[in-house]
Amino acid sequence: MDPNKTVSFGNESLTENGYFLYPNFFSPEELENVRKILLDANSKWKTRFPDESSVNSAYLTSPDFCIEKPDRLSLFRFISEGKLVELAKSIIQERTYFLNTQLFFNPKSTDKRNYWHRDLQYLGVPEEEQKNILKSTKVFHFRIPFYPDPGLEFIPGSHARWDNEEEYDVRLEKNGHKNYEDLPGSVLVSQNPGDLLVFSAHLIHRGIYGQNRHSLDILYTNFPDKKSNSKMFRQFPEESILSQLENPEIFEQSED
Repeated sequence: MDPNKTVSFGNESLTENGYFLYPNFFSPEELENVRKILLDANSKWKTRFPDESSVNSAYLTSPDFCIEKPDRLSLFRFISEGKLVELAKSIIQERTYFLNTQLFFNPKSTDKRNYWHRDLQYLGVPEEEQKNILKSTKVFHFRIPFYPDPGLEFIPGSHARWDNEEEYDVRLEKNGHKNYEDLPGSVLVSQNPGDLLVFSAHLIHRGIYGQNRHSLDILYTNFPDKKSNSKMFRQFPEESILSQLENPEIFEQSED
């Protein structure tokens, strides 16, 4: 990874490149409460799922990890607050829904390498279906660091196309390649607390480990999640919380 690839954004287009950094989007006061709640929930998640190669937790809004109802209310208010939801709607330009949260951290294992991937590859569906999903769905990560984050590395524009031969071989470790090899044309974007980094889940990307990396991702989409998923993972707000939120419609779910 070449540190000279780090860029300043200016007028770069989220639509064209698949990512955009919004500096100083949050004040320290806006993040303080949710940081405490999520770091505690993340600690509970790590206790339940101990794995030295893990780099992120998920479904932290579940009562399995965020136990106290006032804390859950605080998280869902943050996720559904106006300035985040309005930005998500302006990017997606369709009906917008909440999908999930993740919190990214450093792996304990020193053998874990920074690896290229598309989120699509973990859906468990054939490659042709992945290509169709890339064209038809919009899934955006809103990354919110609680401490300075070494960053994410992207292949600009890859959210709107399939891999070229080199990208494919590296990402999927074909023909003797490894998914941690450097790729040409990559861009590294680092973050500080208060920044908001928005990027498409369809991008070829990899996280960079180091420092005290603890960064929250909120995922917004143009399709509702299935009710069966929420019954399993319990990441959506219960009715008593839903009635107290600014944009409750983002938590609507579909029948299976």
